[in-house]
Amino acid sequence: MGIDNNQLVARYFDRKADHAEFFKALETYLDDKLGQLYATLETTFADTVVLSVDNAIAQAHQAGATIDDPAAEEIAATNHLFKELASRGLWIQSPDQTEPNTIIAKLNFGNRRTYY
Repeated sequence: MGIDNNQLVARYFDRKADHAEFFKALETYLDDKLGQLYATLETTFADTVVLSVDNAIAQAHQAGATIDDPAAEEIAATNHLFKELASRGLWIQSPDQTEPNTIIAKLNFGNRRTYY
């Protein structure tokens, strides 16, 4: 079979385009969390954002956006939040060092790599 990673990623992004409202709701959740960190930095030192994949999905549901399969929904939400955090320059703590369905990201002072 001659399918390579680029073809797989293209297929993944096609699926993502089919559920644009879901991913927009996830970005709203992330923006809210990063906004809270930004506001905290007005008065005190802070460096961490804690995201709940379950809460992000719940917010998407409240916005009326879903993915039919709950397992696929969790995978899509987790991957999207990881990608968004990394693209915004935050350092993502290793998933094996966090609770299930929890993502911890920190300000990337050391310019550390963001993928494991």
